Amino acid sequence: MNHKLSWAVFATMLMFAIAFVMLTTPRLPALVASHFDAAGFATAFIARGAYLKIVLLMGAGLPIALVALLTFVYSRAQDMKLPNKDYWLAPERIAATRARLVAHAVWFGSLLAAIVCYVHWLVLDAHRSAPPQLSNPRFEAGVLAFLLIAVAWSVAILMAFRRPRPPRIRVEPPLE
Repeated sequence: MNHKLSWAVFATMLMFAIAFVMLTTPRLPALVASHFDAAGFATAFIARGAYLKIVLLMGAGLPIALVALLTFVYSRAQDMKLPNKDYWLAPERIAATRARLVAHAVWFGSLLAAIVCYVHWLVLDAHRSAPPQLSNPRFEAGVLAFLLIAVAWSVAILMAFRRPRPPRIRVEPPLE
């Protein structure tokens, strides 16, 4: 099974994340608000250079590390906890099963990069006011969206490993 689309989306998302963070971080002040209270007001600050490194690490480094680790693990695993594992880990299907698991990991890596870009965008927006104020409704909506997508991703994995139904055999009535 070929999963070129998941890899293409992942590479594109990483390039976007890196470019977005690198091109927008210089707009931030020398001290960037890095923590906000329940009302959205800044309570801690970090140097812009350190902020840039952290956001790049979280937005590109973490997804790359996660995908690399899961690709390494899944591409060599012989026994995995999967629904219907006897079916999916059979010698004639194990390669496709591994590829499917890697593709799911790659999609999740793209999701991680996206959520970090979203939070960075919120920080950029927070700095439009003085003092910086984070939009809690937008932050909560982003977290909720991330969680809902993560749940959908989990369900998709479970659905992908259902046991396929045997093909229906159609019996034609005899010709008279």
